[in-house]
Amino acid sequence: MPPVPSKIKVWETCPDPTQEVFLSGAPVVSDSNSQQKRIILYGQDLQNIGYIDNRVSDATTSYEKSITTGFVFTTTQSISAEVFAEVDVEFAKVGLKFSVTLTFSEQWSKEVQETYNFSVGPGKQAFTYQGYIQSRVLIHDLSDNTYRWSGDVGVLYTPALVTRNTKID
Repeated sequence: MPPVPSKIKVWETCPDPTQEVFLSGAPVVSDSNSQQKRIILYGQDLQNIGYIDNRVSDATTSYEKSITTGFVFTTTQSISAEVFAEVDVEFAKVGLKFSVTLTFSEQWSKEVQETYNFSVGPGKQAFTYQGYIQSRVLIHDLSDNTYRWSGDVGVLYTPALVTRNTKID
């Protein structure tokens, strides 16, 4: 198996299936000796996971939200146990830019529910967003040295959260 990169690349859009792209991803457990698989990350974005409009209240309003972190695929994928790399992700929207470094390991094979608490003071409003990255499994067929995408697009939900007092477009 080719070496695992110490930094896994996040592409802006879904790239063409090539050797360069394959080598930039995280190894996935393969069910065949004639294939190698890697998860390729691309298309980072933010999704709104909560909004509180507390502009006409004199009290602080709080709520809890359970969110998913980890990979969500339509089929089961397992990240190879020998993977331990970092992913630098920059989430950028109009009026917002923040970065996060994720340590990428076998634990990311599993979806995890985490609960976050949010509070909004009197006379305020808040929009909360979670960062996510699209992902696909890229197969390297060793018999003819070709690369092809496998299955549907998956999503890596990150623990990166950001709250703003105005909506992010």
